[in-house]
Amino acid sequence: MSIVRLPTKSVKGISFSIAELVLIRSWSEANVLRMVVRLDHGTETEEYEEVLALHIGSSNLCRWILWRDTQSVFLQPLIGRTRRYDSVAEAFEALTEKTLCPLTDIDPACWPA
Repeated sequence: MSIVRLPTKSVKGISFSIAELVLIRSWSEANVLRMVVRLDHGTETEEYEEVLALHIGSSNLCRWILWRDTQSVFLQPLIGRTRRYDSVAEAFEALTEKTLCPLTDIDPACWPA
């Protein structure tokens, strides 16, 4: 009988601080987004203690996910490249500036199907 070794999971993401969660929730609500906390999110080889999914309105489709490590905050759109930022505030600033649908006045035509 041979021993099958499973791939080791590397921890890529850690939990946000309470202050960051309050900031993210407030910012999300102010921009008609819904924040969903996903605990123990990951794949066979990667593990995240906590990932925040941002949904537009009541849509079940996640538009962005947000996670952090000890040094950076990462923002990944549903389709597109993951970006790295020094802080949650910096990630939101970039998201507000670069999004095709202004978050302060979201057009339902911009919502994912």
